[in-house]
Amino acid sequence: MVLFLLHIVIYITFAARTLLESPMVTKIPIPEEARWQLSARIAATLPVIYRAAFVDIIGDKYDRIEQQVWVVLAQEAKSLAKTYRLPVGTAKDLASTLDIITTIFFGPEIKSEQVAFDEDRAAILVKRCPLMLREESVYGEPGAAFNRCLAFSIAAVEALNPAYTLRFVRSTCQRDRNCEMKIARKDVVEAEEEAKIKKKR
Repeated sequence: MVLFLLHIVIYITFAARTLLESPMVTKIPIPEEARWQLSARIAATLPVIYRAAFVDIIGDKYDRIEQQVWVVLAQEAKSLAKTYRLPVGTAKDLASTLDIITTIFFGPEIKSEQVAFDEDRAAILVKRCPLMLREESVYGEPGAAFNRCLAFSIAAVEALNPAYTLRFVRSTCQRDRNCEMKIARKDVVEAEEEAKIKKKR
């Protein structure tokens, strides 16, 4: 089942890339902008469909398996950044590049802005998320959107630049007012988290 889901993700990713980059053999009477929007909408809808189809069969292991799929998808972020020479050297660069990649992968429905505090610390504020919108359209609530976004976002940043990582400060799909992700050097984040643990003791 894991391999099946991984193959599906890889197939969809390459199909979408081909749709965007390759010259069309058959003339399609749909504008390129609309094609991209449709492809991205389908990409954001598929996880909802797969969950509905398989979660009862797989049971408690489903979330862990699905997270592996999103980690694999994050490797495509690295490939895309390398192909188009997107900047990944600083936290500010990573925030900008992750914003571009998530828009390409999941479509223009995503609305966000970037805040750079300095070269080693930046944040992404997400005001509209297609993954959450698709969950809400089917289930009437954010559902499993957070688990997918968490797995993809952290894995993508660490794939783009292993010296950095990402943490969620707040999340709309966890009932917060908005969604905020911070990007910082991994050693700094780990030191801060360790200090918080010691303080609680």
